[in-house]
Amino acid sequence: MSNKKAILILSFFVIIVVSFEASILTKIALWHDEAFSALLSVSSFKEMIYRTGLDVHPPFYYILLKIWVMIFSNSLFSLRFFSLFWGVLAVFIFYFFVKEFLKDNAFALVSSILLLINSFFIQFVMEARMFTLGIFLVILSSFFLLKGLFTKKRRWWFFYALTITAGIYTHYYIVFSIIAQAVFLIFYIFKESWFSLKKWLENKNFRYGFFSYFLAILLFLPWLKTFLYQNSQVQESYWIPPMNIWSIPATFLKLTTGGGIDAPRFWYLMVSLIILIAFAFVYALKNIKQSTKWLVFLLVAVPFLGAGLFSLKRSVYLDRYFIFTLPFYLLLVMQALWIIKNKKIRNCLIFLAILGSLISFPVRWARLEVEKKPGMAAAASYLNQEVKPGEKIYVGSSFVYFTFKYYNKTGVQPKLYVPGSSLPHFSGTALLSPEDIIQDFNQETKKDDIVWMINTTGFGNYQPSVPNHWEKENEKGFQDVYDYQGWIVVTKYQIK
Repeated sequence: MSNKKAILILSFFVIIVVSFEASILTKIALWHDEAFSALLSVSSFKEMIYRTGLDVHPPFYYILLKIWVMIFSNSLFSLRFFSLFWGVLAVFIFYFFVKEFLKDNAFALVSSILLLINSFFIQFVMEARMFTLGIFLVILSSFFLLKGLFTKKRRWWFFYALTITAGIYTHYYIVFSIIAQAVFLIFYIFKESWFSLKKWLENKNFRYGFFSYFLAILLFLPWLKTFLYQNSQVQESYWIPPMNIWSIPATFLKLTTGGGIDAPRFWYLMVSLIILIAFAFVYALKNIKQSTKWLVFLLVAVPFLGAGLFSLKRSVYLDRYFIFTLPFYLLLVMQALWIIKNKKIRNCLIFLAILGSLISFPVRWARLEVEKKPGMAAAASYLNQEVKPGEKIYVGSSFVYFTFKYYNKTGVQPKLYVPGSSLPHFSGTALLSPEDIIQDFNQETKKDDIVWMINTTGFGNYQPSVPNHWEKENEKGFQDVYDYQGWIVVTKYQIK
């Protein structure tokens, strides 16, 4: 298959899948992390950088999102399409990476389509966060690394330095991917120069590689102080649960199926999947001749190993952060299938792998019953119609405060109820100002006032007691899509 034909076929599939994704892009209500992105994107550049430094993530995604919003608006469709845009670029650069890896256009095409239709990938393609940008940068930096190693030309190493720097400035988890690339670089140079120090120093790849990492460190120095502050506040208040024996199997199940299967209930599927993955990895590594197979393997293994080691002290293990390993996990499994000698068995297994990926997202989407769970989108729409000028809107949880603030068209400034104690940083304190907070319900209210109270039964659930002289007039609930998000509860009170 020619390169031109493969790209045309891939473009055809991309158009079909992206058209489907765009048609459902706004079906699920904005959630807390996305609302953080949305509200930050309308700040000035100076304020955006300052408030990003108060949070836990680096600023590159927010800077690019800010530019995007200035051009295309901060509508929910626009915010999520920004992620979709990077997802499409990731699929295409993945094709070129695999082509560079194996020099096989047909295999590169099939692998890219498998990434395109993967349910876990689609989930984050439709989320206004930095994950698809991060995937793109990890794949692109890996492509530049191979080009630099194979050609020994300075320009590819310079591009590599810029992309790994952009990766670190996008998500700190990408450091694990950069470590994997560095380990492979050492392995590759060792094959060329063995134990000779003189040969190492004369080796262009060693010199250019050293320059690339030095330049990346140099470019990160302006953010180092902010990173150290972010790390210190993360250590003070944390929320990620500790790892257990099922953490890694559950992650691979999600990477494979998108999370549409109840992992605890079908534990035997996790065990079976891990056995099959281990067999596929061993089979691929044993039978693939190209040394670049180790780069692909390391890009999967190092993030899991690194997260596991860090989690011995403080858990940093979170399923969605392993999205950066997804392309390489799929590539290694697909390669194991591709090299099966029996043509009928090989084609059958590849067909089943593609079919399974193709149906996993529709199955997951149907199980979510999105049309019955409008969440904050419907709650805010209700409030936008019912709230009158001069009425009050209070929110009981920061985990729905920002989502309502994004949808709010009432003309009334909502206030977050924070009685006395401060909020943990992961609740979005970086976006809060004193005027956003109320500490006493009697502080701004008087007799005959109408007060609307917004609470959640899901994550961050805090339903404060209201004063006895507040008389409930009515209450409505709006279910969110995911179980951990629960229901948005809107209650109308009149102060007697």
